[in-house]
Amino acid sequence: MAQTDRTRIPATLDEPEKLAFWTIDEFIVLIGGFMLGIVLSRFVEGILAGFVGVWALKKFKKGESLNLLRYAAYWVLPSSLFAFKRTLSSYKRDLAG
Repeated sequence: MAQTDRTRIPATLDEPEKLAFWTIDEFIVLIGGFMLGIVLSRFVEGILAGFVGVWALKKFKKGESLNLLRYAAYWVLPSSLFAFKRTLSSYKRDLAG
């Protein structure tokens, strides 16, 4: 008579522990954005900040670069706040060369 074993064996031994869909560090970033939204009385913006933070953390953990985020910041943020060392300010439209 064969006894069936009901023990779950993970696919990989290095699989991180998860809370719902996120790992522990991603969940902390998500809750941090949520709490920041509550403190600043901006609930929806806080949730969006949490999801953007989780997205950026996942990209960072995969080893992919965040160049898209850097380029978007270059065009959107003021040049005094965020500027590349070897490029012109984003508001200057003349080509150099």
